[in-house]
Amino acid sequence: MADKAKGWLRKRRRADGMMWLWCYQKLRPSDGNIVENSVPLGLVSEIGDDPSAAWMKVGSLKLVEKYISNPGNAQPTFGWLANHYIKHGLPFNKRNGRRKAKGTIYCYQHDLDEFILPRWQDEVAAGIKPLAIRDWLYALHDGDDYDWQTVSKIKMVMGQVFDHADIYDLETCRNPISKVCVPGSEDEDKGVQVLQPWETWRIVCRLDEPERTLVVLIAATGIRISEALALQWWHVRFERNSIRIEQAYRLSEITTTKTKSSKADVPMCKAVAEFLRNWRSQSPYHRDNDYVFASDRLSGKKPRTGQMINRCYLKPAAIAAEIVQPDERFGFHSLRHSLSTWVHSTTKDVKVAQTMLRHSKPDITVGTYIHGVPEENLKAQEEFMRALMREGIPPLPDRDSLMNAGPVSSAVQ
Repeated sequence: MADKAKGWLRKRRRADGMMWLWCYQKLRPSDGNIVENSVPLGLVSEIGDDPSAAWMKVGSLKLVEKYISNPGNAQPTFGWLANHYIKHGLPFNKRNGRRKAKGTIYCYQHDLDEFILPRWQDEVAAGIKPLAIRDWLYALHDGDDYDWQTVSKIKMVMGQVFDHADIYDLETCRNPISKVCVPGSEDEDKGVQVLQPWETWRIVCRLDEPERTLVVLIAATGIRISEALALQWWHVRFERNSIRIEQAYRLSEITTTKTKSSKADVPMCKAVAEFLRNWRSQSPYHRDNDYVFASDRLSGKKPRTGQMINRCYLKPAAIAAEIVQPDERFGFHSLRHSLSTWVHSTTKDVKVAQTMLRHSKPDITVGTYIHGVPEENLKAQEEFMRALMREGIPPLPDRDSLMNAGPVSSAVQ
């Protein structure tokens, strides 16, 4: 029976006769697999048929010390451990064994390929020291200007590789990540651009369809851009005043929602429904199974991509409305933060903001999505839409005439 600690014996017939072989496990550099290697001890006729005699020969040659206790180049490199982790550990959540979302797998793989493996791939895993890792992580922050949140995630992924090696008994070295400390975030948070309803309306006025409806939908419901793009018309339940969130669109694929609590019915007030009805009447993809925000380039077979919409439409409109500067960070997620902040300041009820954003715990809403500044969700959303549209405002101008006129005056605000 194979024994990692001292190897094992085999008899094999060779040209000279039956031979004793001492066998052990070794890392094969060509493909990273653990394979059996053997060292000839001598003919059975010379050593004897008793295995104890063969083991005495192993001891006299000090084979265990030479090949197992001090394997030298046979020690696993971090690159080999990472390769095993990618194949057997990355697809699964360490805490509960469930499969990770495709977006999570993509992010972990990116951190490995972009940051971790280029630096540590050829290092012997057992020889990697905590101080060396700490200095490298600080260099990523100070030299390459990555924020601490990104650096902290890179550290976490590297630690998962070592944990995986321990679980699969690939390496007996300690996890050096456990002794590495880096800040989890910046001392001064860059902050999220939080908009007032009138600021959101100025952006909406500078958009055509379907971007106009998409921005109103996310601003008023708080759904994520990935969830909005995955919507099909049958998810929009006009007769129930609700929208069913069941899936998300990430990395060009329809996948599950971010969390279990994200899969839910979202309230849809009359003003939001009117925007959606108007867009459906214009869209060539208006059947129940069509995507609400289908891609014309792909003939409606897939939704449009959020990064493209933000880069080409949302942020330019926000810049034109003098809401953000070109070098500022801004995107659809800012609308989600803006809604939660506005709802909380209006209702003074954390539960309303929490349930509108479909967070599983209120501390996520309070700690991240409510920025400085009870009634049912539907009423809160109706109040938001009234403030956003400012009752009595003239009909939406067409985009060309608005752009020629320049920014909206402060009197309209």
